[in-house]
Amino acid sequence: MKTWLGSSWAVCALAIVLGIFISMSQSAGQVTKGGAASAVERGKYLVSITGCHDCHSPKKDAAGHVDETRPLSGRPATTPAPSTTAGEIHTALDLTAWTGPWGTTYASNLTPDTTTGLLARRYSEASFVAMFRTGKKPNGVGILPPMPYEMYANMTDDDLKAIWAYLQTIKPVRNQVPANVPAPVATAAPIGKK
Repeated sequence: MKTWLGSSWAVCALAIVLGIFISMSQSAGQVTKGGAASAVERGKYLVSITGCHDCHSPKKDAAGHVDETRPLSGRPATTPAPSTTAGEIHTALDLTAWTGPWGTTYASNLTPDTTTGLLARRYSEASFVAMFRTGKKPNGVGILPPMPYEMYANMTDDDLKAIWAYLQTIKPVRNQVPANVPAPVATAAPIGKK
């Protein structure tokens, strides 16, 4: 009786372990064989942990909750530009616009809207990756603070391509964001002149 009972438990334990192993193998296969779907999911994950929504998504309240109707659509026209004071950094209450010694920065529309989003500004997967490697947009203009492109430059090409893939799947939001305004370059007085 003990031998039969011991054998039954061993068979049950083996079946459970085998079932878990097969389940895990199938899950891993789905992640690696998913192709575009797995890249999109990876991109969604990266966007959620790297703070993209902090600046690129309008907020619906003072607590900073993202407005789910306009995610990643950049600075809305209804957001007042932040005040400016020399030597200080200011931000709009929804964190979609900033001023500082570099000038004024407006968070870009990252949605796939063909009129006002990434595609309208001549981005492609290749130029999106290149922007993080060079610090320059496709039109040659440098990225201004507070965008931490240097941090994103440490990501792999596959990670940046996954972010691009995810951004192509989100809801397009028509939202024309103003161009950033770099601070004027100070001109020095010629030597001997006051």
